[in-house]
Amino acid sequence: MDSGVYIAIFRLDKTCYIKVGSLGRLAFQKGLYFYAGSAQKNLSARLARHARQDKVLRWHIDYLSVQAELLGAIVIQGGRERECELAGELGRMYELAVPGFGSSDCCCQGHLFYAQEGSW
Repeated sequence: MDSGVYIAIFRLDKTCYIKVGSLGRLAFQKGLYFYAGSAQKNLSARLARHARQDKVLRWHIDYLSVQAELLGAIVIQGGRERECELAGELGRMYELAVPGFGSSDCCCQGHLFYAQEGSW
């Protein structure tokens, strides 16, 4: 089965500003970023997209993923509703990186979380 929810883990090697679609120009600190996402089909292709640098920037995560290195992903079986559950769990462990990032189609505060490298 090539579907489920996931936590994609990115490392940003330097602090920088990144324009993220309608969210505007945002500051991203050097460190690790945890992104809660889902793909109800073609999950492996979605994760491969996150790793590619050359792509059309369509979703919030695309803007970060062309600047940061994808270290890996944790995949969990389950429906799309589990994506928000994952975001909630990440929010209890890490700092919300950008309000509204990755959550334009739900009522979560955001789906991207930040940790200084070495702090987790």
